[in-house]
Amino acid sequence: MKRGRGRKLLTLAAVPLRQRQVAADMARAMLKGGIGQASRMVRTAAQKPDLGSEKIVSHQHRALWLCVPKAASRSTIAALTCMDPEAELIRDKTIADVCSALPQVRNYTSFAFIRHPFDRALSLYAEMRFHCQRFEGDHLAPKVERQHHFAKTFYGLAEVDSFDGFCDWLNTPYGSDTFADRHFLSQHLQIRLADGRLPDFIGRVDNIEEDLKRVASRLGMKTPALPMLNTVAGWSPTPAAIASARASLSAELNDRNKALLRQRYAEDLTLYESVAEGREGREGEEGEKR
Repeated sequence: MKRGRGRKLLTLAAVPLRQRQVAADMARAMLKGGIGQASRMVRTAAQKPDLGSEKIVSHQHRALWLCVPKAASRSTIAALTCMDPEAELIRDKTIADVCSALPQVRNYTSFAFIRHPFDRALSLYAEMRFHCQRFEGDHLAPKVERQHHFAKTFYGLAEVDSFDGFCDWLNTPYGSDTFADRHFLSQHLQIRLADGRLPDFIGRVDNIEEDLKRVASRLGMKTPALPMLNTVAGWSPTPAAIASARASLSAELNDRNKALLRQRYAEDLTLYESVAEGREGREGEEGEKR
């Protein structure tokens, strides 16, 4: 093998599979004269995994909360800022950025809440496709902006017209973690600390009131009532509206799209099941760091 060709193959092998797949799609589109199609692919290929979800640092309680979008994040932010009004809400920074700017947080108690991958995917799909009309005023604008961002940035998503189609799209290169927005990026990637460890405590959205009490007790915080914000039924909905929206969403799940979501979010599902069974995420409740 010639040395030049060997270097070329080695360089190609170093490119992640999903990026190679997108590059091949772009080449085929260009050959067929699909300039507009190829340009939309380029927009997706320019993305990096979005690890800049919100973090909250409480120096008073030596705590670091790691946000997972579509996992009761608005409600948790409201609760935590009530628990410590002086806590620092950090936006659009990675965990590594936060640790670099505030080295002391490496020794703080870290925690996060995760959601069952099926429920999280349903929630995002519902918001993107059907539920913007439920929001009003200042709450509507970011929803519409997010819809437009998704449609413009992620190739193929604008054409999705069913939850089955959304699950198919999530299993394409364009819906993969290689390019993912924080709202559909795998949860485990968003909560891993700078050294790769999981947080000291991981709770579940479906048990969030009890899990938040656990965290508050461990940190010496008072636990306020957890507000219900940004749900699929709208802002501050009634319990009946929430139950109706959840029932409607659950009806979208079938064996086919469950299999697709298991494939896309295999590691998240394993983590969620481990937390639910008490095998992961709650070690150290007596105050010992992992």
